[in-house]
Amino acid sequence: MKKFASLIVIALYLQVSAVNAQPSPTSSTDEFISGQIVLPDNSIVSGSLKENIRKKGEVIVLNGEKKTKYKAGDISSVNIGNARFLIYNYTFYEVISEGRNITLLRKANEPSGVQYNGSDAIVISSEGDIDDLFIRKTGDASLQLLTKKNLKEVLGKICSTCVAAIDNSKFDAESVKKAVEDCDSCK
Repeated sequence: MKKFASLIVIALYLQVSAVNAQPSPTSSTDEFISGQIVLPDNSIVSGSLKENIRKKGEVIVLNGEKKTKYKAGDISSVNIGNARFLIYNYTFYEVISEGRNITLLRKANEPSGVQYNGSDAIVISSEGDIDDLFIRKTGDASLQLLTKKNLKEVLGKICSTCVAAIDNSKFDAESVKKAVEDCDSCK
């Protein structure tokens, strides 16, 4: 009886080992979308890109079998499919609307707390949370956080003649996009 029980245990162990030894499916190229990365020297890297911005704050470029990871500090902007991301202060911002005078951006990731400039550690922080909306005026390098409370005030400084038409009762991406586009076209 002991031999029979031992054989059953060994058989079960071999079966479990065989199941666990099956090769795992490799990641397919379905995750990769064609796109472009603009590097700080304005050179362009084109190819198949995987957007991993929200999870890890990086974009992965597939070149043959070689994968190269780019963090926000390594690039200036990214175009992935229909989405465009700009980088400010080691943070990815998705371009929601781009007009002549105003660009509406959505924060896409939190920068890691420490970046390295050579061997020097630099603590990085950025205003707002993921999915917060920001505007940037053309010619101005700084971003301004939009909230339900300050929407009318911030846009009123840019387009003072159209401030009455701005409705801040709804504060979602679509209504803010419409308000920014209206403000951009107003003179």
